[in-house]
Amino acid sequence: MTILDVLPAMHDRGTFALSRAPFDDAVGYGRLLVAAPAARRCPVLVADHALGSLHPDWDPAAALARVPHCDVAAVLAERYPGGCVYHPDCLAPFGAAFPGLAPPTAAAALLRPDEVVTAAVEEAEMLGEYLLGLVPVARPADVPAAVGWAGAERWDAATVSAVLRSWEDRFGAVLVRMGRATLELAVAAPPWERSECLAIAAEHYAFCDDTYRGNPGTLRDYANLLRGATRWSFWWD
Repeated sequence: MTILDVLPAMHDRGTFALSRAPFDDAVGYGRLLVAAPAARRCPVLVADHALGSLHPDWDPAAALARVPHCDVAAVLAERYPGGCVYHPDCLAPFGAAFPGLAPPTAAAALLRPDEVVTAAVEEAEMLGEYLLGLVPVARPADVPAAVGWAGAERWDAATVSAVLRSWEDRFGAVLVRMGRATLELAVAAPPWERSECLAIAAEHYAFCDDTYRGNPGTLRDYANLLRGATRWSFWWD
């Protein structure tokens, strides 16, 4: 069986292809993800309402060229909110300054590609109707830059992809679903140690403070929710 055998009817959206009907073959999605590095066609599940955030006439070359040169630590530090109004101690145990990137988990260094794919397939099996996007890149992190995704307020597509690349490398976190203003990642090597969870909680807050705003308490409380979590979800209001 080749990857062509698992493809549904597709139509051209300019820089990527999109299925004509909802795609619910999680195993087929996994096969496409396995083949992506060599085929340079990466799958992503796309919500129908997300199409307004994707640009069929987007020129991906310039955005993709910027991705490897982005200083993720500097970008997150710049975007890290210095305070918040919905909880007086929301940044605890940190202060107003970004604490720096979380270290890679020990499990991430030992990850096999099939384990990353398994985590992504398990996430793809979650309920919901999504179209299949097939994007001409080798890794899921590059999808936003390749399609010009504009769903993250105050973020450009290339910088979003740079952050996702960093999380792929450090936690085996891969983009599975894309909505109008949402991203859902499967995490093959999530943080477990308290210090790791706290540091990645700060990264999440810098990346998408709307997501953290939906949770009560402090970054410490949010970090507890991230401990061992194999799914990271972000939404921008």
